Order: sequence, then C-alpha cells, then structure tokens
Amino acid sequence: MTNQEHIDIQFMKRALANAMKGLGTVSPNPMVGAVVVKDNIILGEGHHIRSGEGHAEVNAVANCGEKNLEDATIYVTLEPCCHTNKKTPPCTNLLLQKKFKRVVVACLDPNPNVAGNGVKILRDAGVEVVVGVLEKEATLLNEVFFKYIKEKKPFVHLKLAQTLDGKMATMSGDSKWITDENARKIVHEMRLKYDAVMVGRSTLNADDPALDIRMGINSKGKTPYRVIVGSPKNLNLKAKLLNDENVSKTILVVRANEYQSAPNDVLNFLDEKKIKLVFANDLGETLAKLGEMGITSVLIEGGPMLACSIVEQKLFDRISIFIAPKILGEGLSYYKKHSEKMAEALNFKNCEVKVIGKQALFELSAGE
Repeated sequence: MTNQEHIDIQFMKRALANAMKGLGTVSPNPMVGAVVVKDNIILGEGHHIRSGEGHAEVNAVANCGEKNLEDATIYVTLEPCCHTNKKTPPCTNLLLQKKFKRVVVACLDPNPNVAGNGVKILRDAGVEVVVGVLEKEATLLNEVFFKYIKEKKPFVHLKLAQTLDGKMATMSGDSKWITDENARKIVHEMRLKYDAVMVGRSTLNADDPALDIRMGINSKGKTPYRVIVGSPKNLNLKAKLLNDENVSKTILVVRANEYQSAPNDVLNFLDEKKIKLVFANDLGETLAKLGEMGITSVLIEGGPMLACSIVEQKLFDRISIFIAPKILGEGLSYYKKHSEKMAEALNFKNCEVKVIGKQALFELSAGE
C-alpha cells in the first residue's frame, strides 16, 4: 500500500463516520459523508442531513467557509450526483466550480440517473477521480438504499429472540422477556434505521407493543411506520398502535375479503382512526406495496408465525437472532420445515457473532 492509499483510507473513514450522522433522517436518500482536504489538512466536512436538503458535498464545502479550495481533495462516500431532476442542483457542478483537483469516491451510485456518469463528468473535465476506497464498508452502510433503488422493494430485516433450544415463546404465547435490557436497547437502536416496523396481529393482541424508540438515543424524534399484518377480525381495538399519538403512522395489511367480512364495529373504528389500509394476499405482495408507498426498509419483529413465513419464503435480506441463555423445553419456534438431510438446511452468506449482555447475537445475511 502506498502512502497516498493509506492517507485516502484514513480520510474516507472520517467521511464514513460523517455519513452515519444521517441515520434515521435521510430516507429515502442514502447516508453520505464528505471531507475536504488540502495538504493533508481537513478544511471542512459534512454529511447529508435530511432528504430534500443539501448533499454531503454541499455541506462540506459550506463548512470550509471562505477557504480557497482550488487543488483540494474531497472524499465522499457515494459518487457525486450529476442529474437535475431532483430538489437540489448537481454536486458535480459545485466540485468543478470550486476547482477540486482530486475526488475520492468510496462507491458508485446505483441510481440510474447517476450510475458512473458523475465520475465521467468529473474525469472529462480533467479532475482526478479515485473510486473504490473502502467500497465494501460504504456499500454496507447503504444496503437499504442500494436494494430499494434497484428493485423498488424494501430491505427486510428480521429480528428474532430465542432460547438456547430455539423457542420464541411458551405454548401459551408468552415471550416477555426472553432477552434482557441490553438486547432490547439494541432493538430500539435498530428501529432508528428503518422506515417501518412490522408485527403480526397475534403479537399486537398478545404483547400490545409500542414499537417506538424509547431506549438508547433518539434525539431525532423519529417514529417509524408501524405495520400490522393480519385479519381485522378479533383485532385488539385498545392496542397502543391503534390509539396513540402516532396512529397516523399505523398501517394495517389485510386481505380484501377478510376486510369486507370484518365486524362493523371494527370497520367503523378503523375508519374513525383513519388507519391506513393495504390490501395484499401474501407477504410478497405486502412488501411490494409498501415499496410502492415509498417505504424503503422494514424491520420485522413479529412472533413465530410471521417469522416462519418470512424465513420459509426467503423474503429477508438480513436476520438478527438474539439467543438467550435459557432452556424452555416445549414452546413455539419459528422454523418448522421438515428436512431429511443436512444439505437441505438454510444457509447464509455472512455471519457475524457478538455478545450483548448475556445474549449471543447472530447477524446473518441472505444468500448461500
């Protein structure tokens, strides 16, 4: 590794740290950070703060004040935009106007309006452009954006909590609490990343979850959409998600025939509360329709039935499994496929293991 490559990595790490500051506020845009450097001295830095507002490059340049940026280098975690059909002007124009000598990019932007064109414009104008510095880290940072921009479907993260013997609940459905407060704090932090949190009707009725972000830091005051999947029949009309101050962010997913046959008092209640309705026949259609609504990511916190459906239909992109040091014996598990051979087991592309309090946390990515 050359000395310049080492320097590039160090400044790109700083840009990635800046990008992380946009967690929870930039969706549906990606998290992007930038650092302006001249003679190995940082002149300014910034990140994309909120959708519709200035991009990371704009904020980093503004942070430089009146400093002369000619022949400076800017490190940016995502390829600078170059298109005009959006709320903000192209960042490539700004970089050329400020006469940057060098632009270091972590990864290309998969948006068809950019997709390498930002780099081409800069290179055609004589700017040295380096692509691929900490590309893996930058791509992982925006895995939600990358999937949504390519497929128009939300990134799906399934969160599970289980005992050592694989049980999510007792036979009666009781699951409070398998994990301790350390694990629950991590889950609240997960919610900050996602546009929506999904549960099944059974979980709504049994646990009456709030699905908010109480533990950890939520200075941004984010409230994700709360998605309930299941028939409106026997729906707990006193549930928090149907009555709290954020009820406008509650979505009920039902089959059309189940909605039409629901009791009148339930239908009147849903209408009075102005609950958003999504009609879908299965989970695949549900996720597609959420994507059409602009929801780019979903954290699924349902019980055994919803989790089983997501796993069996392979609708997830990532699974987080908290395994608590408990043995339950008879109980409810989430994966009930009958397999005759080990070769039939579900495999994962990546696996990372952490210790959270007394729990082991397995982070798994979809794929063989």
